[in-house]
Amino acid sequence: MKKIKLGNSNLEVSRFMIGCWSFGGEEGSYWGEQKQADVNSLVAEAIDRGVNFFDTAIGYNNGKSESSLGIALKGRRKDVVICDKIQIIEKDKLKDHENILLESLKRLNTDYIDVMMIHWPGKDMELVRLNLAALLKAQEKGIIREIGVSNFPVPAMKIAHELGVKMIANEFSYNLMCRGIEREVLPYCRDNNIGILAYMPLMQGILTGKYRSISDIPLVRRRTVHFSKMGNPHSTHGGPGADAEVEALLSGLKNLSEKTGLASGTLAIAWLFHQAGVACALVGCRNVKQLHENITAIETELSAELVEELNNLSRPILDKVGQFLDVYRGSVDSKL
Repeated sequence: MKKIKLGNSNLEVSRFMIGCWSFGGEEGSYWGEQKQADVNSLVAEAIDRGVNFFDTAIGYNNGKSESSLGIALKGRRKDVVICDKIQIIEKDKLKDHENILLESLKRLNTDYIDVMMIHWPGKDMELVRLNLAALLKAQEKGIIREIGVSNFPVPAMKIAHELGVKMIANEFSYNLMCRGIEREVLPYCRDNNIGILAYMPLMQGILTGKYRSISDIPLVRRRTVHFSKMGNPHSTHGGPGADAEVEALLSGLKNLSEKTGLASGTLAIAWLFHQAGVACALVGCRNVKQLHENITAIETELSAELVEELNNLSRPILDKVGQFLDVYRGSVDSKL
């Protein structure tokens, strides 16, 4: 698989970034049980197919995602690039910041992390400054090689630049349903050579074509600003949603799939790579079958006409809820 330089770093990564949120999952966790044997097979096959970029976080399954990835990478660490994420640490606990990172190294069975990100910036910009400064110290000590950010809007990225942080990437939810970053975040990242790592490219399965209607989508997947909060105990955004627009997109995707012979998920992922500034698609995989499907999608080229059709299908959602960067909370108690 083709490799690219990530942002303004020397890290060469595949454009397929495997999301490891499900790794280490147990029965009852968000993605359910994930067997280590499946993780081992998936990671080995991914590396053999040229996929070298893996994304995890300290908070994924309480560190078990890191541990699971570390087990699967035994003997292959030098072949991959690991991206990890840490939550904002409160001021009185920042003295433990380095120890928190060192615990991640133990779980990952490595002596450095290639890219370390702050997971969500929050609204306290002074606290963001302090946490970015802590990452700079960890970088100076060689605990981490590069610094990235996750879900950082433009004001937070400007603070990082003021501190002299060389951000190489920004993870954001970006897909046919979530196009909020196109207004400010994406142009800023393009101008400053910060690669966008697009997570939820399939909107947690909604864009794969497996749901015939909105009512078929599990309530927990319908907690974002794109869906009405009525009757959904998981919803916290407080907005009206865009149910009719989502229905139209799903129907249009199905029609395009039938016309082109390309799966809905393939169309959705391939569309991302026609958006300038997108470095990688961060896709969750649970087994080798899903890995192969996603590799096919990432290597699929779309015509300019097909890209425009997809733009037009998703534009009504963009017009209605596209201003939100926090797709879970909208403007009510947003993390941004």
